[in-house]
Amino acid sequence: MRRTRLSLRISPSRLRCPSFCRAAVARRRPFCYNVGMGIRNVLFDFDMTLGYRSPMWTETVKELLLENNVCVPEELIRPVTHGDVYPWKGGVTHDDFFGGKSWWDAVSGKIADGLVSTGACGRESAEKAVRGLRERFCDTSYWHLFPDTLPVLEKLRSAGYRLRLLSNHVPEARSIFAALGLTPFFEKMTISSEEKWEKPSPEIYAAATEGWNKSESVMVGDGYEADVLGALRFGMKAILVRKPNEHGYCLYSENLEGIPSLAGGMQ
Repeated sequence: MRRTRLSLRISPSRLRCPSFCRAAVARRRPFCYNVGMGIRNVLFDFDMTLGYRSPMWTETVKELLLENNVCVPEELIRPVTHGDVYPWKGGVTHDDFFGGKSWWDAVSGKIADGLVSTGACGRESAEKAVRGLRERFCDTSYWHLFPDTLPVLEKLRSAGYRLRLLSNHVPEARSIFAALGLTPFFEKMTISSEEKWEKPSPEIYAAATEGWNKSESVMVGDGYEADVLGALRFGMKAILVRKPNEHGYCLYSENLEGIPSLAGGMQ
């Protein structure tokens, strides 16, 4: 049986020191906060927390190019798909980032421009490839849940926690989540492509937690910047999951199985 590794390090001398917590966030250093306040609300990230797509952006673009008889190495595509074609760094509205274009028109156009400017392929090949990007990327057969996702959501729901989802995602996210069987677990789902803001912006956290008491709420996600620091700056607690804990963050679980214990330990 695989053991779940939990990390919960609390300095007793600093448990009740809000100024220490705020300073730690400003310095982007890991810290531990007062876990004496009860948690009633759990806000989940989706990508690489509850589920994932395989393949992701780079491989999908490569696949579409190959279908048009254009072979481009991933190392030429990755700087484009991992560049500034999405507004997922937060801090800017979609209207400003996309210049009034629709989400997919803007993203597809930026990817096509990037492929051409980096010399990965010509204009005609780039535009043919991205023409099919939306349909291919949103094909639900490419999307999957982690094995522990549904059991942990059911356990939390049965224990009386209120569950919501907050995701930086494509406009078709709701249909993808529904196909994966996630929708019944969440009283509310907040999608960045609908809100026009991205994590870690406080505006989208405010929308996702409307009606919740921050002191009773915790964010669960795999992203240190978007999920952990974004939530902490907003005034919530946060649990880091799945990815290696390179920052030494104090509330960490290598999978979702640790979430009920961590959330329960905050009560």
